[in-house]
Amino acid sequence: MKAIDRRTLIPLLLFVAVIGLTLVASAASRGPISILGNADFVEENGVIAGSGTEDDPYLIAGWEIELGSDDLFGVRIENTTAHFLLRGVQVSDAMNVAGAGIRIAFAEAGRIEACTVTATNAVQIISSTGIEMAETFIYTNGIGLQVQGDVAEEFRHPIGSSNLINDRQLVYRYGLDGETISGLSAAHITIADSTNLTIADNEVANGDGIFLAFVTDSLIEGNQSYRSAPTLGGHGIHLFRSDRNTVRLNSARNNRLAGIQLTLSSDCLIDGNEFLVNDTGLRLLASDNNEVRLNVAFANVAGIVLTGGATGNTLIGNIVYHENTKQGIALEAATDNVVDRNGLTDCEIGVLLETGAQRNRITSNSIVSGAYGISVSGSDNDIEGNLITQQSRGILFPETFTRTTTARNTFRGNVLADNANHVYVNNDSEANVFSENVFLGEATRMVLDYGAGNRWSDGGAGNYWGDTAIEDGVVIVYPSVSRDTNPIETIDPAELPVGILGTLERETIRIDPGDGTELEVLVVRAVEGYERWAGFRGFPEDLLDGFPGVLFEFESEGDRRFTMETVLFDLDIAFFDAGGNLVGKTTMIANSEDLYAAESPAQYALELHPGQLEALGITGDARLILP
Repeated sequence: MKAIDRRTLIPLLLFVAVIGLTLVASAASRGPISILGNADFVEENGVIAGSGTEDDPYLIAGWEIELGSDDLFGVRIENTTAHFLLRGVQVSDAMNVAGAGIRIAFAEAGRIEACTVTATNAVQIISSTGIEMAETFIYTNGIGLQVQGDVAEEFRHPIGSSNLINDRQLVYRYGLDGETISGLSAAHITIADSTNLTIADNEVANGDGIFLAFVTDSLIEGNQSYRSAPTLGGHGIHLFRSDRNTVRLNSARNNRLAGIQLTLSSDCLIDGNEFLVNDTGLRLLASDNNEVRLNVAFANVAGIVLTGGATGNTLIGNIVYHENTKQGIALEAATDNVVDRNGLTDCEIGVLLETGAQRNRITSNSIVSGAYGISVSGSDNDIEGNLITQQSRGILFPETFTRTTTARNTFRGNVLADNANHVYVNNDSEANVFSENVFLGEATRMVLDYGAGNRWSDGGAGNYWGDTAIEDGVVIVYPSVSRDTNPIETIDPAELPVGILGTLERETIRIDPGDGTELEVLVVRAVEGYERWAGFRGFPEDLLDGFPGVLFEFESEGDRRFTMETVLFDLDIAFFDAGGNLVGKTTMIANSEDLYAAESPAQYALELHPGQLEALGITGDARLILP
């Protein structure tokens, strides 16, 4: 909207000032204003002047809006093309979570100036163009400013730095190219219709979070978005229709909705972020071909969620944990995604495949200590090479009561141990295939198939059935009386795909025990954070003999602490500094809650079978010959 002509502005401001004094003197209060088209710009709706043109906008000024208990909006202006100026209006107690203090929707031109809004949701600008806002003061325990639209033009609003939310900065910028936005502490940050930006090291606390709309080819790094009070905010960081961005090393914690959400945003890298105690750690909604790697999700209700038809995304090396987690990784309406080498522990459901989850690959994950390791209602998914241990039910097909059929899923090469029940297949299932899986313990008692036409061998390969006695080369799976006609009779623990640990590179390292000789020790090397997290966590004791040790490698020396929770057998550990010198060793006790650390900073740690340190003669003078 262009500036008002000075010849018009001076008498207009004098007129508004007089009206304002009159209204204050007479307690200029009224009920909500609702304008649902140009024809509603009339006196009874608070219009005191103007003709609706660019130079002479409809003027709504000086009112104190009082909402009744059933009122949703203080000021509502929708479906208009006329120019308007909302000036000096006070909206108080707009506390309905379904409403807003001021709502502007499907409008083409307008200005909010010198207003005060106290509301749960203060100002909404929906599918509109050219809405200005200046010198407006917002007080909220919810969302201060919410802008929505379907095209970039609907985010090009001149909203200046003179506006405040809870007396803190409101940042709204658009049309940028190649700029850096950093070091801000604000209640709201929106960046729209921009490209090639660096958005780094900003902080939004107890506010609206960081919102990016139509932002491309940019770096979003090292930002913090969080609540320290129970406000009714939204997402911590939200990318809307924003493609080819890198989102890394951000911290999103205690947000009411998602820590980070991508909506209709594709080809992004989500790398090394932390999602702490949000409703959802990371949500991909209708977003495709994103890579999600090396993130940590702690104590969220859901760790990572793919929904809204999310397609072609890759989740690799993420860690999801804490007993408050209901769903570790959830695929709702999601197709052709890959969930690979993630670590999940203490989740009620480790990996959830809802009815709308189709043609996904769930591979080499370590899913430890929960209620249900993998819950499957979708079809045509491949579940392969996962370690599923210490669950009430390792693999669960929830009952659907004939509403849907769980079909054509393939379960291959998974290792299941220390579960109360390894597999439960429901009545409404068919044509699912189980082959090359390792079921430890009294396996036939812990595998139940109530379905029709599910297969327990494929291409001449059946499953390993633990302690089950195999008669006549056949294992019967009850109660369906399905048959594994090719059961596997022996296994080599060193060759099994035991989740993350089974994917690690193996090599022989050398240790000088202190006498000038060299010992050779076979290990797998844990270098990435998720590899170090996995270690022997949840590893079946039955497979320990014949499996290598683990060499943990860190980027630098530091105070390294190790836990034995969910490790069901003792382990020896030796710590080495950056020069390879031994700086501590001990035996760690199975499932202990203690933390084990070196006597001084360490860069390497070697976990071996119990008793091996002594057997190898690794004493205080030992030295790791660095790999």
